[in-house]
Amino acid sequence: GMNKKIIILSMCVAILIMTIGYSMFFSNIKINGTANITSTWNILFTSIKEVSKTSGVNVKEEPKASGTLATFNVAFTKPGDKIVYQITVENKGTIDAVINKINATELGSDAINFEISGIKEGDRLSHGESKTFNVTISYNGEIVDDPNLKDNELQIDITYVQDLKGQEQKEPDIIPTRLSQKILYDNEEQSDKNIDFSQISSDTNGKGLYYTNTNTQDNRVTYYFRGAVDNNYVSFGEYYWRIIRINEDGSIRLIYQGENINATGSSATIGKSAFNSQTDDNAYVGYMYGEIGSSSYEETHANVHHSDIKILLEKWYQDNLLDFATYIADAGFCNDRSLDLKNGNGINKERTYYLSRLRNTEDNPKPTFNCPNPKNDLFTVSNEKGNKALTYPIGLITIDEVHYAGAIYNKDQSNNSFYLNSSLDFWTMSPSNFHNMNIAKMMGVEDGHLWEWELSHNIYVIPVINLKANVEITYTTQTGTRDNPYIVKTNVE
Repeated sequence: GMNKKIIILSMCVAILIMTIGYSMFFSNIKINGTANITSTWNILFTSIKEVSKTSGVNVKEEPKASGTLATFNVAFTKPGDKIVYQITVENKGTIDAVINKINATELGSDAINFEISGIKEGDRLSHGESKTFNVTISYNGEIVDDPNLKDNELQIDITYVQDLKGQEQKEPDIIPTRLSQKILYDNEEQSDKNIDFSQISSDTNGKGLYYTNTNTQDNRVTYYFRGAVDNNYVSFGEYYWRIIRINEDGSIRLIYQGENINATGSSATIGKSAFNSQTDDNAYVGYMYGEIGSSSYEETHANVHHSDIKILLEKWYQDNLLDFATYIADAGFCNDRSLDLKNGNGINKERTYYLSRLRNTEDNPKPTFNCPNPKNDLFTVSNEKGNKALTYPIGLITIDEVHYAGAIYNKDQSNNSFYLNSSLDFWTMSPSNFHNMNIAKMMGVEDGHLWEWELSHNIYVIPVINLKANVEITYTTQTGTRDNPYIVKTNVE
């Protein structure tokens, strides 16, 4: 629609609070915006100041506002403590603006409450004008114990668009250069609430870019491609990729397409491998795994030994992507080993069905983008959200992501027209079960439907990586099609 093409700048505020308790916490507000336009668009923060605070609040550093960044650092000593900051946003450009959307997501500890006031969707900010809004941070007065959760985060996305004051005007020539924003600009994204996930994708059951903040990491929004889309091609490094989704943290998840944009079959993979050559213990469903024959879940699924497939993928990364590492994000890959304890304990040779298998059934599927146990199962290099067990930020797609993309667990309903369709069998990162004949199995994709294989089976491997949220494309005329793929701008010769 009209609004779609005139989004000029997206401001993102993230307030991050690290440790709390009866001691102190530290927080940042960060507002990131990008725009690729003339100098007449200029919306920025000009001040942040303390309005009031209770006696128990200790201001560690004076708050600062500069351009699109505002920061503060305070310590609370007791429940009931509260501080209010007033932030001024100013339109120093010549284009009138209006707030199109404010998305605020709060997560983490209930001990800290945030409130934003004085700003709402539809508020105008004409050129030369400034507005203020308040952010109130308080330590919940009803807390009696030291809280369990030690962190909290508030993210506010404020999208300003040109204020057309109700007139139909020709679209301004403003096209985003950030890949993530260009994807949103080029697609009419839709809510996925009307999709029936027990059926494959189709023109009537999901084709295009969808969004959800249900079953996502911290209930933040993710945008994902579903169905027979033909505008999610990316050229990055020496290879072509397809976009799976814009992750909750703004990074962009890609799956390998090959050295050639038209690659199909085995040339759209990096070859075949077992997931793990051993299969006779629950441990082996791990991308990394722990002790064999253990009677403890923690020891069984500790991240100590490398799976065969991890060794292969990391070698491929080392050989092919190291030069481009500064553009690759550490968003993580979910090897979800969580359980429904009615279906086994996941130890030794005990018969076990893993949740990633149970929630992607044919009858009542409930796929998720969330990783239920990130501290153990979200494989990251140094990202604190995950387990920090990886050497390189490379992994595989999850079975849930394949499900959202358009396949289901039903041999009679193979999907031969969604963007992940391949006549090949390929691995995902998701465990299935440890069952008959003492054999561990992993989920994968077989000829357009979800399936599972013994870990020692040799099937195809298709790498997945994440690009940083701020990567740009080389020309704004790129639309992500096979003829005109998005080309990620890098300074690598």
